[in-house]
Amino acid sequence: MKIRRHIDNYNFIADQETGMTFRWGKTLNDNPIFAPVPELADISISNHCTKGCDFCYRDSKPDKLFISLNDYKFILESLNHSLHGNVFQVALGGGEPLEHPDFIEIINLTKKFNIIPNFTTNGIFITNFIAKEIKGKVGAVALSINDLNNLVYSKIDILLKNNIRTNIHYVLNNNNINQAVKILKGDFNLSLKGINAIVFLTYKPAGRGNDELILKYNSQLKEFISLIDKNNCNINIGFDACFVPLLMHYTNTNKNFIDFCEVGFFSVYIDENLNVSPCSFSNKQDSFNLKEYDFYDIWLNKFSNFRKGINNNCNEICTSHKECKGMCPYYPTITNCYKH
Repeated sequence: MKIRRHIDNYNFIADQETGMTFRWGKTLNDNPIFAPVPELADISISNHCTKGCDFCYRDSKPDKLFISLNDYKFILESLNHSLHGNVFQVALGGGEPLEHPDFIEIINLTKKFNIIPNFTTNGIFITNFIAKEIKGKVGAVALSINDLNNLVYSKIDILLKNNIRTNIHYVLNNNNINQAVKILKGDFNLSLKGINAIVFLTYKPAGRGNDELILKYNSQLKEFISLIDKNNCNINIGFDACFVPLLMHYTNTNKNFIDFCEVGFFSVYIDENLNVSPCSFSNKQDSFNLKEYDFYDIWLNKFSNFRKGINNNCNEICTSHKECKGMCPYYPTITNCYKH
């Protein structure tokens, strides 16, 4: 099934089966500045979690807030543009989404709005019941980890037996970079059998995070980058937008087939308190509450200063300078190839 949107100088087509997307401007040679209607909304449905991962960027705890089903419905209604329809996908996060008492209702409600739900989980609460309830309704489930040795394969088997596309979100930091090298060399291929993709997420010193674990441009990271073009991993590999500057500067990745940082331009973040911001790492200055402002006032007007402020002033000699948005505006120290 294909989904598409054509608005003035913005055009978008996606294949729901493969996840392949295409975006262009007035012509196929043009890139649109931003989407008049976001393509994806990253929605935190709680900040509640009982696991206590030391890399949790939201510092989620067992006594934190769950979004109400009414507030979640209000978000989906607010995202729905009167002329152009709704976002194509939502990425549900937290906290731990599967600890939300209304999780199944949230998935079903999302489908009623003709939106594809995806979610990220620590995996503890995956059960046969959950898998059967979400089967055929979600685009993908991602397991968030920072060490492949912590994967619980019985949980993965539950998802795979129910034909649920399963990814790994691997939080890449300075402590696990050696394991990440082994992943690209193929040392974990047997463990990864059946999984759709492993997506490397750049570690940020937010929440319970700290500066010590930020990726450093050292010999280990250089080796990791050198293996990207010739990796022996037996599944798809991907990277978050924060890693893209390194990807484009040091690898042969075709810049026509990759997104640079899309937050506030093509995607949006909404937390359990209905605060709308470009991404989950935004500061309060770029956050506006949905109870105070109409969503499309926020998206089209309130975010305009954020978009204008994204200028690539990097002095690195790089063939991708025109496309790259430069260093992260919130955590500049994570952009290893940026040079003043």
